[in-house]
Amino acid sequence: MSPLYNRIPNLTSIRLYRILLRELQFLPSRSFLLQQPINPQDYGRACLFRQASLEEDTNNDKGINGAMKNICNFFSRWLLNDGSINNSKEEHILQWYKETVGQDVGSQDDNSGMCLWTSRCALLSTFRHSFRSASDLSNTERHQFAMKAIQTLKGVTMMLERSSTSTKDGLRVVATSSCIGKAASATSQQETKNRFAYRIRVENSSNNDKTVQLLGRSWVILEENKDGTNQTDPVIVNAPTTGAVGHLPVLEPGYVFEYMSGCELSTDKGEMKGHFHMAVVPPLTASAMVGDHIDTIQESEKFELPVDPFPLLVK
Repeated sequence: MSPLYNRIPNLTSIRLYRILLRELQFLPSRSFLLQQPINPQDYGRACLFRQASLEEDTNNDKGINGAMKNICNFFSRWLLNDGSINNSKEEHILQWYKETVGQDVGSQDDNSGMCLWTSRCALLSTFRHSFRSASDLSNTERHQFAMKAIQTLKGVTMMLERSSTSTKDGLRVVATSSCIGKAASATSQQETKNRFAYRIRVENSSNNDKTVQLLGRSWVILEENKDGTNQTDPVIVNAPTTGAVGHLPVLEPGYVFEYMSGCELSTDKGEMKGHFHMAVVPPLTASAMVGDHIDTIQESEKFELPVDPFPLLVK
């Protein structure tokens, strides 16, 4: 009999483990970004931060490698940020993490740990290790965490269905959308529109010490009719000099810029695509806000960073 069944003879545990494995099959085989759910309260916010340095991919005395440790940290922080978690459950999460990984959860104030590039294979190894690990938690508590992990995986799958990833010259853009409700139309009080929030993540992963600045953005927003055809007049946003939500961030290698904005559709389905107006700038150039003075940038240093189409879906 396998170590899993020796460790967890409870039939409910085995069933939950199998459900987790089944949910994993809906995830892509390629590398993808684990990210927290879109929170409408973050609408209009932006942050610039250094990417977390990931753990080395070697096993520690708990038998867990760096990739697995990073995943455990991500899911623990996701659970700890859930408003439904009370103090008792929070203690159990912290206890589980320490027993599984061998150290405390990372700081909750660090934005860099709220997203993680991973793979389906790494998630599978992590879940296997977690189910086999010894723990003082009761079966009921373990089942609650497993059900929460299943819900979390469903959320990850849904976000991936509403995301796109684009790369160019060591830069990477991840765009993710979420429907956050309805709003009255500006032209008619009888008509309502679907409101969408979208989160954009721009990473400078270049290994050639290239520092870049985001200067502006251009968007094409398409609405899809019920018969699958696109409406004839897409919404065009062309703002090459006003940054993103008022920010003109400078990204040195290893830095990430994230922001959240939104749009409205009169239909239940659409898509956005476009590009950012970027420029290569000298190292140590300061980030700016709209209205700040910035040094003249040569046209030869400017370029476009594409954002591949990402869906806008009500359901």
